[in-house]
Amino acid sequence: MIKGVLFDMDGVVLDSERIGREIYIARCHKMGYPKMDEALFSRLLGITRDENRRLLKEELGEEFPFDEMYEAYRVDLFEMATRGELPCKAGVKECFEGLKQRGIKVALATSTARPMVENYQKHIPEMRDIFDYMVCGAEAGRSKPAPDVFLKAAAGLGLDITECIGVEDSVAGLQSQTAAGCTRVLVPDLLPNDERFAGLWDYCLPTLHDLCPLIDRLNGESHA
Repeated sequence: MIKGVLFDMDGVVLDSERIGREIYIARCHKMGYPKMDEALFSRLLGITRDENRRLLKEELGEEFPFDEMYEAYRVDLFEMATRGELPCKAGVKECFEGLKQRGIKVALATSTARPMVENYQKHIPEMRDIFDYMVCGAEAGRSKPAPDVFLKAAAGLGLDITECIGVEDSVAGLQSQTAAGCTRVLVPDLLPNDERFAGLWDYCLPTLHDLCPLIDRLNGESHA
C-alpha cells in the first residue's frame, strides 16, 4: 500500500535544470570557458558534485573555478526564483492536489540547501504548503546516491520506506532510492531514459500528471 511520495526537487518539481543549463553555460562563457556547451553540461547530470568537479577540471583545466562557478549559478537561480521566473514542471499543481485528495503524505528529498528551498517556496506559489516534511541539503547525512535522504524523508512522514514511492529524474537519485528500498519512479527531464537508467526504476512516467493514476493502480483504487 502506497502511503507516501518522496520527491526530488530540481528537474522533478521545478523546471530548474533546463534553465540552469542556460545559466551555467552563459556563466562559463562569460568567465572565459567557451568549451562549456549542452553536450558537456549533460555529462554533469545525475552524478555527484565531487564527480562534477573532477569532470569539469578534466575538460576545462585544473584552474577551472568550480566552487566560484557553482555559487554564481546558485545565485542566478535564487534571483530568478525571487523574481517569480522559475517555473514548475508540467503537472505539479494537479499532482499535489490529487495526492492530498487521496490522503497521500508528501515529502521533499533534495540535495538543495534549505535556504534555497525556502526561497523557492516564498516566491513560487506552487511550492507553498505542499510538503508534509522536507529533507534538504546535507541534513540527512550522506548525499545521493547513498540512501540517507530518502530514508530520512520516509521516517519524517512516519512511514516505512516500503510504503513510499520516490520520484526522481537522475541516475544518482534513483541509485539512492534503490539503496533505500522504496518504489522507484523515473520522470525524465534533461537526461533521456536510456542505458544509464537500466535497472534503476520500477515505473517511468512522462509527466507528474501520471503519478496519481499509478498510485491508484498500485493501491487497487479508483478516483474520478
